[in-house]
Amino acid sequence: MSYEKILFKKEGPIATITFNDPEKLNPMSLTMAQNTRLALEECARDEAVRAVIITGAGRAFSAGGDLREIRRNVPPLLFRDGIALVFKTTLAIVDIEKPVIAAVNGPAVGVAFNMALACDIIVASEAASFSEIFVHVGLIPDGGAHFLLPRIVGLAKAKELIYTGKIIPAKEAETLGLVNQVVPADKFDSALSEWANRLAKGPTRAIGMAKKILNMSFQSSLADIIQIETEMQALLRESEDHKEGIAAFFEKRLPSFRGK
Repeated sequence: MSYEKILFKKEGPIATITFNDPEKLNPMSLTMAQNTRLALEECARDEAVRAVIITGAGRAFSAGGDLREIRRNVPPLLFRDGIALVFKTTLAIVDIEKPVIAAVNGPAVGVAFNMALACDIIVASEAASFSEIFVHVGLIPDGGAHFLLPRIVGLAKAKELIYTGKIIPAKEAETLGLVNQVVPADKFDSALSEWANRLAKGPTRAIGMAKKILNMSFQSSLADIIQIETEMQALLRESEDHKEGIAAFFEKRLPSFRGK
């Protein structure tokens, strides 16, 4: 399947989705968001894919919502429906039971910042920066920002970042816990490859279940989470990866997981 406004490739167990409108800094148009979601759904169906990378072409991850689309004079309900389609991409990132890495190579602004926050791991180049820029155009953050951001940086800091729309350099983002690793630009690709290969070689079913439970944890009681853990652990007990992990332990070797 071909996709507009993104590049999509699979190399072994790793799929890469690249926002591809570099001359405009990859603005998150409706087409780009929809095709990103469709590519994620393809990754979810494909058992051979065991880790997903989302990145941007050129010098930006994404400049955020496409202001040319936002500027159009469309009825409020039609605008709302268009925005809702964009935000389904955030849910697709959260819902896929495979690890998703945001490879933030440059500015990640607005809804693109929040899509990155929805990913499981963020690897950032030193050239990266982040901003909840919406206040500068008289809007509130979207794409799940009000849910995702305070859970990472706390409520007070989330209010600061949202109310001011300040630009957060990569190193500050790392200090705030927004990103997992910041690397020099010339080492970005190698660091990203290390992350992706490590996750892709892992027990994908177990990682996917852990992701699902973690995403539920803020809306569930401890007792509920323990119950879910108990059920999922019983299912994983019969998986090929668990049996391989046990065998590798007693044979004193590294396990060779297959994601099954």
